[in-house]
Amino acid sequence: MLDDWKKTTLILCSYGFFKEIRPSEPFLTEYLIGNSTGLSAEQVYQDVYPIWTYSYLAVLVLVFLFTDLARYKPVIVFEGFSYILTWTLLLWGHGLSAMQFMQVSYGIATSTEVAYFTYIYAQVPGEFYQQVTSFTRSALLLGRFLSGALSQLLISLELVDYRGLNYISLGMVSVATLSSFLLPSVKSTIYFHRNETEDMLPVRLVSDDATPEPTVQIKEKFTRAFNFVKKDFVSSFSNIYILKWSIWWALAMCGNFQVGNYIQPLWEEIKPAHDSDSSELFNGGVEATTALVGAGLAFVLGFAKFNWPVLG
Repeated sequence: MLDDWKKTTLILCSYGFFKEIRPSEPFLTEYLIGNSTGLSAEQVYQDVYPIWTYSYLAVLVLVFLFTDLARYKPVIVFEGFSYILTWTLLLWGHGLSAMQFMQVSYGIATSTEVAYFTYIYAQVPGEFYQQVTSFTRSALLLGRFLSGALSQLLISLELVDYRGLNYISLGMVSVATLSSFLLPSVKSTIYFHRNETEDMLPVRLVSDDATPEPTVQIKEKFTRAFNFVKKDFVSSFSNIYILKWSIWWALAMCGNFQVGNYIQPLWEEIKPAHDSDSSELFNGGVEATTALVGAGLAFVLGFAKFNWPVLG
């Protein structure tokens, strides 16, 4: 029998894997500027795509505290429903307003992904943090690899059109959302649901019969949480290694988002879909290759031992 933390990790990785199987994404631009949504290329590039960036930023500012307040799992479930709404709008929405709202929904879904990455640390003993980080990240990237490979195969063989890819995406994010309900609830969190004397999240599994948290006024909860955040902020950013890690992470994420958001318009400019045979477009193949390389590196780094104070 699997240990409790292994079962939890397996369920979470399954959720991450299925939610990333969205084969319509590599060909999203081709779908949006087609006849399905009634948008021109200029509207897609200037009035639709930027909405995701601003939505993501607006929600991300507060989502990490809300995730802690809600004890992770509800935010993961909410992420799944946000993806379902995104693809529902893509399939049955029409016009500029519907597609802009679709981007808002997508921005909310991607910003709440923080719950996916932080949930596991509240459920797994500290000695397994490196491994479970590797597993959860690899599950995401493997899902993206399968998504890219599947989309490339289906489009190259002309088995489905771009709209058909969206139906598959909707089905996969729906499966992911259903699997999220299987995740165990979290009893303690970093800021809103921990004892005043705790300096950090306990590195142990919280049992179902754990002593319930005393009733606390909501104002007092927020005051305590603010004090914890302030203390952790000062402590973390006084550490040169955490500061360097944060800078590298911010640069990498911003670069990744910038490329991911505008690489398809670039491909469309280089080789317009309406002037090309579908077998000549390799959007899915490119994304599958990058995701596979990333999944391999994430898995290896989960077990590799490095002297980060020296290398960092």
